[in-house]
Amino acid sequence: MTTLQTMARGAVLATVLGLLATSASAQRVTLEVVGVIPGPAELVRVQGDRAYVSGGHTFTIWDISDPAHPVGRGSHTFPQEIWGFRLTEDRAYVGANFFGLGILDISDPDAPVLLGQHKTLGQTKIGDIASGKVGIIDHMEGFVLIDVTDETAPAGIGSFFLDGYARDVVTAGTIAYATDSPSGLYVFDLSRPGMPEPIGVIHAPAAPRDIEVSVGTDARPTLIVGAGGGDLQVYDVSDPAAPSKLSSFETPGRATRVSLDGDYAFVADTDAGVQVVDLSDPANPVSAGSFETLRPARDVSAAGSLVLAVVGDSEREGHDRWVMVLQRR
Repeated sequence: MTTLQTMARGAVLATVLGLLATSASAQRVTLEVVGVIPGPAELVRVQGDRAYVSGGHTFTIWDISDPAHPVGRGSHTFPQEIWGFRLTEDRAYVGANFFGLGILDISDPDAPVLLGQHKTLGQTKIGDIASGKVGIIDHMEGFVLIDVTDETAPAGIGSFFLDGYARDVVTAGTIAYATDSPSGLYVFDLSRPGMPEPIGVIHAPAAPRDIEVSVGTDARPTLIVGAGGGDLQVYDVSDPAAPSKLSSFETPGRATRVSLDGDYAFVADTDAGVQVVDLSDPANPVSAGSFETLRPARDVSAAGSLVLAVVGDSEREGHDRWVMVLQRR
């Protein structure tokens, strides 16, 4: 970490440690600030004892084994702005605007390596993997399917044009879920050979812009939970051919991004900070807590005892955006 980063981190931490969470007696999930990752920051994902942060063109790995003192590890800078990324245990699938899809080997946190690239016709936003294929969201082509059997030479399979403005994609098992505004949610089975064709569609004019998947259990169906349009939306996708909307939950702010951990959805709710929603009964979501952030909450990622939130005044990338490291109490 540079001297400037250290000074910036110290200044930010000194400020945010003065914030207080809503009284524990008023909520089931209580969050408190324990650390800070300096910006610029656009998106964040937490996985194990590492945080993955994109800001502008750069993807950076942080060691958060001591959440109070995050340590910067390696980074990779793309020639274009990063719009989104998804992670597996040792890979990051990065949507980098007109650069296309970048596949990063992140097995060595000190030296992430670009393994391969696939350029799409338009702006690549994000990609996720299943069955040796990556589904990409592209502003011009819609849902694009890539064969990554050889990661050094990803090969295009085909695309399916979504009717509106393609937003996000996430996978579980062999299934990919893609959301599009304003047309709705599309379901693809990536184990099928050939061109991508949806096996299920639910048309929703106010479809979410950011989605996550929660794999079902004996007690609960497989869910797609999305943020966008100012609220949290919950879909039952247990039958991929017949997705259905279960519920929506109006947050006090403007819900922009969501992260799932157990029965809880953690929502980046802009001026209303981080909202926690209990989805144990997905047809009837209820508030389980909130945390007031110093600046609008732009992104969030939760895993175990940690919740990381990108905060800042800028709508997109900017040096005024950083990551708050929060701990559940």
